[in-house]
Amino acid sequence: MNDRRVVVVIDRDEEVRSVLQATLGEAGFEVHCAATGESGVALVRAKQPDTVTLDLALPDTDGYDVLRRIREFSHTYILIITARSGLRATLRGFDAGADDYMVKPIRPRELRARVDGMLRRPRQLTVPPIVTPREPLLMSPRLRGYVNSYEHKGLELDYAARAATIGGCTLQLTRTEFDLLHILLQRGTGVVTKTELVGLLGLIQRDEGPDGSAAGSRDPGRIIETHIGNLRRKLGDDARKPRWLKTVRGSGYTLA
Repeated sequence: MNDRRVVVVIDRDEEVRSVLQATLGEAGFEVHCAATGESGVALVRAKQPDTVTLDLALPDTDGYDVLRRIREFSHTYILIITARSGLRATLRGFDAGADDYMVKPIRPRELRARVDGMLRRPRQLTVPPIVTPREPLLMSPRLRGYVNSYEHKGLELDYAARAATIGGCTLQLTRTEFDLLHILLQRGTGVVTKTELVGLLGLIQRDEGPDGSAAGSRDPGRIIETHIGNLRRKLGDDARKPRWLKTVRGSGYTLA
């Protein structure tokens, strides 16, 4: 049996593909490369990778469109690797379903750290459970569940199966959105701050240039807001009259 982790690299630049293939191959990945968006989507369907790296400047189609197409059938981790810096481009990537965003030039150590951080993310959710095995929840009559299973106003999450449903309908969540929902359900009616969420989700707050200087600082609060907005949209929730996720102004988020 082949237990190697699989990554699909989608980038128009042959030199960049070579660097990514060498770096990720040395890190123990089985690497498959594509030079176009169409071939990249086909490769993701065929290989069902653990991780995808995606350039936004592809020769045949827009990288954001490729990202959205992959998200229609896959929950793989997606790391955007692009020359486009700045908060607007970063937030657009997260809005389309990316898990992380890295600005070129590629720094192998940072690349490995980001990929490893994404793959560790489900095991890094360290918010103390608000229930213990086989004990009913006592903190709030509105939320009941077990360590790996939660139900709140018809919203159900099975952490072991990595599945979330409302009324029996499966929600198509990215891994980051799923982990974010899991954290909020674990915390129950307690508030989780944006700073806590950045740490628990393993989001990197700043890209640095080769000399260590800032090369596209990102606002972590805005990134969390984007993920919350995407999650609310998929839940069909209304921020003004929330059923599931409530914003505590100046503090963070909690269950409604």
